[in-house]
Order: sequence, then structure tokens, then C-alpha cells
Amino acid sequence: MRSYWALARGSFMVGLVYRFGFLFSILGNIIYLGVAYYLWRSIYQGAETLRGLTFNETYLYVALGSTVFILLKTYADWEIAYEIREGIIAVHLTKPLDLQLLMLAYSLGATLMNLAAITLPTVLILTLVFKVSIPLGLGLALFPLSLLLALLISFCFDYFVGLLAFYIDSNWGISMTKEIIITVLSGALIPLQFFPAGLQAVLRWLPFQAIYHTPLMLVTRPDQGWETFLPMLGVQATWAVVLVVLTRLFYGQAIKVLRIAGG
Repeated sequence: MRSYWALARGSFMVGLVYRFGFLFSILGNIIYLGVAYYLWRSIYQGAETLRGLTFNETYLYVALGSTVFILLKTYADWEIAYEIREGIIAVHLTKPLDLQLLMLAYSLGATLMNLAAITLPTVLILTLVFKVSIPLGLGLALFPLSLLLALLISFCFDYFVGLLAFYIDSNWGISMTKEIIITVLSGALIPLQFFPAGLQAVLRWLPFQAIYHTPLMLVTRPDQGWETFLPMLGVQATWAVVLVVLTRLFYGQAIKVLRIAGG
């Protein structure tokens, strides 16, 4: 495991090189926070609550969603496709390292870098500039665990699509389709409470909502009890285990058809 921690640390250090990228990401987030604030303020005009959520809860959900979205982007699908196209994947496969753990280590390092350079500054701006209060409660204590499970689920989706590049020349279209499906069905844009009731019932059992909706709701409404949070975390943990197993089985088949043209 020390090798993988070294890779995660290396990925973290590489992120330090792109300082201007972080500045533009923070600036983009500030603009988004401002637009989202006035948009949802107009939607809530004359109403204390909508779909059981107050304005502060909804705006906190949407605002944190923008930072969590950056935090959970692993880009493992693009990275694997690039390495196969360039022949770099052969270097990894000749090392005594597990490809999935290797990619996960890279993703973890980048996530920690984004957490320090983008997420935390954005949260400070959210509380100091936009005066949004973050309530305390059990959900806030469970948030790190939920976020870790969300990262694992998001990585598995990206890794699975990346493995498809073993079969096809370009997985660009599949990657974009995956991004759209997850963004729409995960509650990354708006809380699931604003979806039709029938669709909500279905989405709560699918893995997509476990990426964004679950961790965001733990922060948005952290004052609920174990009877609410345990089922949410249970769905997250179940999907994390299922997706890890499925991706490992899929890798065993995909590696048999790998063709390396570059390098």
C-alpha cells in the first residue's frame, strides 16, 4: 500500500503546478454561486419552503454541489483512454501494481488537491460573502465517510468507461453520455426533492444519487437521526462494493483484448 500512497502524494504534488487553474476554478465557482443565489431567491420569493426545503437549505445544497462536483471528478476514463492511445498503459501493466488501485491513487491525490485549493476556499466564500449558515448535526459528522464512498462510486463509473477503451478506438461519446446521465440523475444540479415523486422513489435506489445527493443532504439537513442516515449510507456502501466487484471482473475480460498501437 505504500506504493499507492506514494502515487497519491505524487498526484497531489503535480496539482500544485497548476495554480492558475485553481484560481480560475474558484472564480468560476464564485460567479456560479452569485447566479444560483439570485435564481433560487427569485424562485423562493414569497415562500418559506418548497418541497420541504427552506431557501438556505436549497441554496446550501446547490452551492456545495458545485464544489463537490469538482471534488469528485476523477477523469479516470479520459486518462485510461489516453494511455491506451499513446501506449503508456503498457508501462503500468508491466509494474507489480494493480491498475485499478493505481488509478484510484491518482484520483485520490487530485481530490485532496482540489479539496485544499478549491473546495475549502469556496466554502469560506459561501459563508463569509453569501452569509449561508451551515447547520451542525450528526449528518455533518458522517459527511466525510459519505464523501469517500461517493468518490469510490464516481471513480468506478469513470474506471468502467475507461476500460471500454480496451474495446473501442475512442470512448469520448460514452464518457460524455455518462457525464450527462450522472449529472441529471444524481441530484448534482437540483435536490431530488424537486423531481416527481415517482422518479424520486426510483432514483433513491440507484447509484447515481449516491454520488451527490446523499453527501449533500447530510450537510443540508444534518439534524436528522440514524434512522434517516443509515439507509442512505447503506445504499452508498452497497453500490460501492457492487461497482468495485463489477469493475474488477470487467477488467479481467477487457485486458484480454487490449491492443497497444503507440508507445
